[in-house]
Amino acid sequence: MKMSKISYGFLGLFFAFITVQHFFGGPNHVTTSSDIDFYAADQTVTVRGKIVDAPDTRPTVTKYTVLANSIIVGKKEINVTGKVLVSDMGGWPEYEYGDSVTVSGKLMKPEPIDNFAYDEYLSVRGIYAIMPRAHIEQERSNRALTVSDHFFRSLFSLRAAFEFEINRIFPEPHASLLAGLLTGSRRGIPAHLTDDFRMAGITHIIAISGYNVTIILTLLSGLLFWIPLKKRFPFLIAAVVIFTFFVGASASVVRAAIMGVLGLLALQTGRQTTVRLTILWTAFFMLLWNPLTLWYDAGFQLSFLAVIGIAELSTPLKKLLRRVPETLALRESLIATLAAQIATLPLTMVLFRQISLIAPVTNLLVAPIIPIAMLLGFIATMLGMLYPPLGLLVGYLCFALLHAIILIAQTCAHLPFAVIPL
Repeated sequence: MKMSKISYGFLGLFFAFITVQHFFGGPNHVTTSSDIDFYAADQTVTVRGKIVDAPDTRPTVTKYTVLANSIIVGKKEINVTGKVLVSDMGGWPEYEYGDSVTVSGKLMKPEPIDNFAYDEYLSVRGIYAIMPRAHIEQERSNRALTVSDHFFRSLFSLRAAFEFEINRIFPEPHASLLAGLLTGSRRGIPAHLTDDFRMAGITHIIAISGYNVTIILTLLSGLLFWIPLKKRFPFLIAAVVIFTFFVGASASVVRAAIMGVLGLLALQTGRQTTVRLTILWTAFFMLLWNPLTLWYDAGFQLSFLAVIGIAELSTPLKKLLRRVPETLALRESLIATLAAQIATLPLTMVLFRQISLIAPVTNLLVAPIIPIAMLLGFIATMLGMLYPPLGLLVGYLCFALLHAIILIAQTCAHLPFAVIPL
């Protein structure tokens, strides 16, 4: 059997799973008395545990992911396992990854919010209980932080300092847009601008995805044009590793990095069979690690389809776009953009219940701008941390590019017949 038949068969099975998930729901979570969500019955409890993810700091609330060790119901303390998403409205003091804490409040199970399956989204992260308004205190514990605790605490602190500097240099919504491009953070983008990005078909640029990493690697490869193709890959892999750790090395970022490297291989290697096999085996092991990503993680679904699209459609698109100049890998960037858009279109129609007719045009317009904006934004932020006036100087150039992306999104989103609702 030819490899193309295998890859298309796998792709068909993938679409079948997604269709079943959207119409019939996914696997059920089985709760036992040792799970924290067993006690999530809208009752006030006290939970003891450890912060095991980066704090999600927003203007009015900070959210912490707490891995529970025990729960106090009434006067009885029970040993439990499982994660709780805790919302702290106070904002002070701030807690860090690895801190042992005690949280008190009403323990609940997450529910869908409007058309967003919030409960399914949290289930991918292993969270089945939330505490929307919590009182949180740090425990005085003799437990020493592990090497892993120190490592991730340092990473998250670095990212927090980086995002703080972005907010110091750039106004809103440009600061939030740049943070989304560089770290995947979407916490400060106004709702109306998010809607414009969605209608224009470029929501993916403000989330770390396999498509994004593919575009950046492609343009970085273009900047290294004087180095033979095979010798560029070690530099590109090193850049991906540094970037992955810089933004926190979360599961979604690691997945995006892996998918991005696969997308680059699909664009730049002629060994199509090897690329297809690599993509399929990578997807297999990702799903083996966390099967819920197939059912509920739209980021994984879109990244996988985008990379499959790049692998399968890059060759025919190269013939159609042969007149596009290769300067700074412009042709390959456009090929990746179009291939990813075509492959993900069916799923985006299901997820967003709309067809963005303007999406191909919008993506072609912003694709050359994004890498330059990211590069200048990174340089401006790093310089700002060392010497603020120099950071502001470079920031002006980056601001112009960020503003261009926003104007393109707003203009395209409000063109007549830009979006067809389903």
